[in-house]
Order: sequence, then C-alpha cells, then structure tokens
Amino acid sequence: MAKTIITAALTGAVTPAGYKIPETPQQIADEAYDAWKTGAAIVHLHMRADDGLGAMDKEKFRETIKLIRSHKDCDVVI
Repeated sequence: MAKTIITAALTGAVTPAGYKIPETPQQIADEAYDAWKTGAAIVHLHMRADDGLGAMDKEKFRETIKLIRSHKDCDVVI
C-alpha cells in the first residue's frame, strides 16, 4: 500500500478577502500543531504583519517555530 504525505499550507502567500486564516505566531503555531495531530506530516508557513498582509519577518518565523517545537511530541516538518 502506498503511503501518503499530507502537507498543510496554513496561511498562503496571498489570501482572498473573506478567508479567515491564522495571523499571529501563536495562532499559526496552534494551527500547525492541530494539523499535525490530525495527520499532516509537513506544514508550509508564511508570516503575517500586524495588518494581516504577508511578511518576511524572521523574528515572527523564529517565534512561530519555537512555539510549534514547544510541543515535544510534535515531529512535523516545517
């Protein structure tokens, strides 16, 4: 039987109006952990600025990854 790898793309680089997505590092980390608990092996992350737009903010990436890794049982690939 073939194995399946599930990837969860939690925020998207561009999000159409009206879609509810996680925006803060805590929200993104919580969604990543929930995705892992329900079977995702990989999470694909984009960060959000305080205004909700996409951001390449290394501190937000660091914080989000730290929060995901704080779940010692979680071995999701980021």
